[in-house]
Amino acid sequence: MLSYLKKVLGLSSTNVKTESNENDVVSPKLKENLSTSKADTQSSKPVVKKKYSVYGNCQANPLGNILQTNAEFAESWEFVPFPKPSFELRQGDWEDIEKLLGELDLFITQNVGESHGIFASSNLANHLKAGGKVVRIPNAYFSGYMPEVVYFRAGEPHVTKFCDYHDANFLAFFMEDPVNAVQKAVDAATDKSQYTQEFVLANAMASINELKRREEECDVTVSDYIEQNWRNDILFYSMNHPKRKVLSHIASNILGLLGQKSRDLKGDYEHLDNTRLPVYESIRAILNNNVEWQLSVSRQELELEDYYSGHARVLRSIQPEFLRSAYKKFLMTNSPK
Repeated sequence: MLSYLKKVLGLSSTNVKTESNENDVVSPKLKENLSTSKADTQSSKPVVKKKYSVYGNCQANPLGNILQTNAEFAESWEFVPFPKPSFELRQGDWEDIEKLLGELDLFITQNVGESHGIFASSNLANHLKAGGKVVRIPNAYFSGYMPEVVYFRAGEPHVTKFCDYHDANFLAFFMEDPVNAVQKAVDAATDKSQYTQEFVLANAMASINELKRREEECDVTVSDYIEQNWRNDILFYSMNHPKRKVLSHIASNILGLLGQKSRDLKGDYEHLDNTRLPVYESIRAILNNNVEWQLSVSRQELELEDYYSGHARVLRSIQPEFLRSAYKKFLMTNSPK
């Protein structure tokens, strides 16, 4: 009787299927895929990125970081910053630098001259690992916005207590008339006729042409970008501290030189804006746009009078005989504009 009922109800052991045993049936194709996925997971290894560094002045490490904002480049390359800019390296740094160079697959370098001895870029390139590639880049330098800005080397380190940069016009005013020098400098900076249009344009072109000459020994350029855009914006915080957009142009050219399809770069952080020097009104008048500009020293915002007063305080603190001697040496190598 029991067997009869099973037969009528279709409950024979060969026909009964439960949710659990139906799900246990795995197709041959799925088994193959699962097996392949497991094998791939077991055999996969961490991606070893190639290493690169950028050598030169204070523009070097910012440029290296900007390159990392290109996703395609960052997937394959690891940025190894140089421990110091070229002008700070000393004999005792050589062992660390030599070790770093021996690990690099790509050495991006400004043309640091033979006066730097073992730290000349040509010598460093000779110490790269076998097969390491060298890309030579320009030092982005443009004096078009600030023709009066100079280094007062003969007076260092005393004269740099307020700011590393100096206004040649202010120095001349101070040495002639210390009492009224600050006001005279403010008047010069705000006088729209201080520099003629002819002088401003000629000075800017001379600076661009000098950069082009230096670029003849480089693999990428930036003078073309400066020439096309310098009147549309203030591209430099000082003559050797460019805005991010200038460094990004160099970085984009490097990516193109390396054969990358993507040359897009992200981010807007300004690496070199800690000091923003005055731009005379007679130069701002030549620009195509009314560009906003906030003067600052060591990230402290200042008015023009405060800026020149800061310089005046430093000069007054220096022994007069030393200052006169230093200024005389300065005049031998610099001409106030």
